[in-house]
Amino acid sequence: MRFSFVFMVLGIVLSVGILSAGLNLFAGYERTLKAVLLDSFAHISISETDSYLSRHKADQLIPKLEAMPEVQSVSPTETFSAMVNKDGEVHGALIRGYDFKRPFPYRKYIRKGEPSLDSGSVYIGHYMASELGLEVGDSLKVVYPQLNRVSALGIFPGEYFFRVAGIYRSGYYEYDRSAVIMTLEDAINVIMVPGYISNIELKLKPESVGAAGKLAKELEATYPELVAQAWTQNNDSLFRLIAMEKWLIFIIFSFLVLIAGLNVVSAVVTIMYDKKNEIAVLKTLGAGLNSIRGLIFYRIALVGIAAIILGQIFGWILSLLIINQSWYSLKGDVYFIDQLTIYVSPFNQVAIFVVSACLILICVRLPLRRINRMEIIELIRNP
Repeated sequence: MRFSFVFMVLGIVLSVGILSAGLNLFAGYERTLKAVLLDSFAHISISETDSYLSRHKADQLIPKLEAMPEVQSVSPTETFSAMVNKDGEVHGALIRGYDFKRPFPYRKYIRKGEPSLDSGSVYIGHYMASELGLEVGDSLKVVYPQLNRVSALGIFPGEYFFRVAGIYRSGYYEYDRSAVIMTLEDAINVIMVPGYISNIELKLKPESVGAAGKLAKELEATYPELVAQAWTQNNDSLFRLIAMEKWLIFIIFSFLVLIAGLNVVSAVVTIMYDKKNEIAVLKTLGAGLNSIRGLIFYRIALVGIAAIILGQIFGWILSLLIINQSWYSLKGDVYFIDQLTIYVSPFNQVAIFVVSACLILICVRLPLRRINRMEIIELIRNP
């Protein structure tokens, strides 16, 4: 009985621990990815329906947007794709121009370099800097095709040289690999659209982020000539997929607890046959079957519940060990972010406890039905 109890407890602790660690890591990934996306991109992006937004119109619109109670900051931007070149090595880039006379909404992600940009300087993404071998102070060539420079030999691209003033790292892999941030005027000069910008970025207050979709619709109703795109339009399906995968993992890992329940069945059967003399005496003294079953059930059930709680604690410790190890990290090109994090969600822990407890208690209850078939004479005759 001693060994069966040990294996029962170890089985429950390990299975619940793996289930708990899996959900902790997946919840941490989901939470971190959402935080990175919300911090790295506009909550609402406003642009013209089919053309660039004029600076004059933007200057009239910005004070109205800033006056909205849900809005934290407003940034006129110029966004376009280009190529960057360093010593003959070419790399795709996403150019984003900001007006640095206004508060820069992503300043906290500047890991190295200067806190603000001047004309002729840029911030570049961490992975771009690593792949191109760039450091603060180096020169970077930005190449952008100019449609007004067409000849018989093709399109001659415009070439512009900028000084790297800082390294940008948000944690979002694709952006850290392609971002080139410059002043709004430099971006307009590169793309050669004087007097126009591509869009206006709105960052909402934390309590209003969830209502970005509704607010975008209200802005489109107020300004029919504009398009307001909320962050949820591009990312909502991604988070639904992640949530579905999280609960699929929960269901699959729950089978580990069910497998551990086989040890529970074995432990209950072992106790029944190990204590058959006591069971015979209790039956002789007139004890009811429910009373005998209750004595065994509550004894093993309490041990099982304690093992579940220990398993959840073990899962938390296992999660900490996984995120603090240095031999494996997420592949940013696959998982969008490159860091492992955990989040111990109270809801997840309650779900783990309830499902695990139900499975274990069922596995305790089922073999106890065999007590009905244990005859007193047979129990005494075969001690």
